[in-house]
Amino acid sequence: MNNKAVYILVATCCIALLCYGCRRQKQEAYTPPPNTISINGSVHEMTLYPETPPDFPEHEGKAEFVSYCAICHTLKYVTMQPDFPAKTWNAEVDKMVHKYNAPIDSVTCKKIVAYLVAVKGKK
Repeated sequence: MNNKAVYILVATCCIALLCYGCRRQKQEAYTPPPNTISINGSVHEMTLYPETPPDFPEHEGKAEFVSYCAICHTLKYVTMQPDFPAKTWNAEVDKMVHKYNAPIDSVTCKKIVAYLVAVKGKK
């Protein structure tokens, strides 16, 4: 067997193993390792892994809320907020549009506010 044939055989085997390894990884469920914090003198290092997104209840406007709000920030921010009255949720969405230039039209804003009031509104 000449050198060229050996190189081709080795390259083919490497590609086959790589493809097999990638296929195997996709079949296994991903569980992120725990977040870590280490301190070495005055240096603080933190390693954060992505979390599973929060599960929001079904209600009219959920699709718009998930689609538009997740463009700019994690939806987990909403779960950390207290229950606000409609006026406050309206001001928050308005701030996202006018201050941070969120690409949301007025009809969609109303749907998002209605959803936020339904799931995180002050009772």
